Amino acid sequence: MRIVVFGNEDETAGFSLAGVDTVEVDQKSFVQKFQEIYEREDVGIIVITDRFFDLFQKNFYEKMRKKAVPAVIFIPSFDGIHMKKSLKEFVADVIGIRI
Repeated sequence: MRIVVFGNEDETAGFSLAGVDTVEVDQKSFVQKFQEIYEREDVGIIVITDRFFDLFQKNFYEKMRKKAVPAVIFIPSFDGIHMKKSLKEFVADVIGIRI
């Protein structure tokens, strides 16, 4: 299974140097490129910088809740946290249990 990292050029550079598959995206191209990667059967983990959290939640959240693979992990963007929910709220939504 492959790991794929979504982010801008600066955010994906280190992952690319480490041999991880990366996809450079911006706000306009995220939805299309995520859909392409999501449909691949060889991808097990998708890592996304949190600047795309709102786009992900709007377009893919419900679909991803019903599927365990690929797993989606959000990491902080270089310019700060963009997620409007706290990590605790996000995990509670994903697993369905309030901690």
